[in-house]
Amino acid sequence: MTTTDTGEPTEQVDAPRQAPVRRRGPSYLVIVLSALALVAAGFAVWFAVAWVTAGNDDDLDIARMRDEVARVGSAAIVTLNTLDYRQVDQDLDRWVSTSTGQLRDEVTSRRASSKSTIEQAKTVTTATVLKIAVTSLADREGKAEVIAAVRVEVTPEGKAATPKYLRIQATLDRTADGWKLSGIGYVPFTPAG
Repeated sequence: MTTTDTGEPTEQVDAPRQAPVRRRGPSYLVIVLSALALVAAGFAVWFAVAWVTAGNDDDLDIARMRDEVARVGSAAIVTLNTLDYRQVDQDLDRWVSTSTGQLRDEVTSRRASSKSTIEQAKTVTTATVLKIAVTSLADREGKAEVIAAVRVEVTPEGKAATPKYLRIQATLDRTADGWKLSGIGYVPFTPAG
């Protein structure tokens, strides 16, 4: 017991002692979440850089040009192998519009004889490109080569159609109007067996 300033006895009560506060480090959950956030940020940066790089890649432009050459080459090969003796002039006009250079000159110079031959044969041909591949593409020179597997349905007047299979190699030149055929030739086809 203790006394106060006035001399009265007082009872001393011990205050409960508080345990010392221990500093705890960050919890494991906080560490794991922080690490995951850091990894996710790293991946986001990597993908952003890859996306920007791919968007400005020259290979993408070449791939688009290759697709364009294949599409135009396929359509031009179909045009030059599809004829109807009942509408020869329209078909020959399509031949001229699809071609350029020496091939165009040849189509134009042989137009009258081709028309006569087609009308006398009284045949309709319908071509379908089965497969096409761009074998060469020179962007700066504006030149390309394709090879195609083609099926041509030949239908003489009053008779059933018969299929004819061709392998065609063609060259294309880039003109002010886009890609056009500048040469076409048939590749010998030897069936397996």
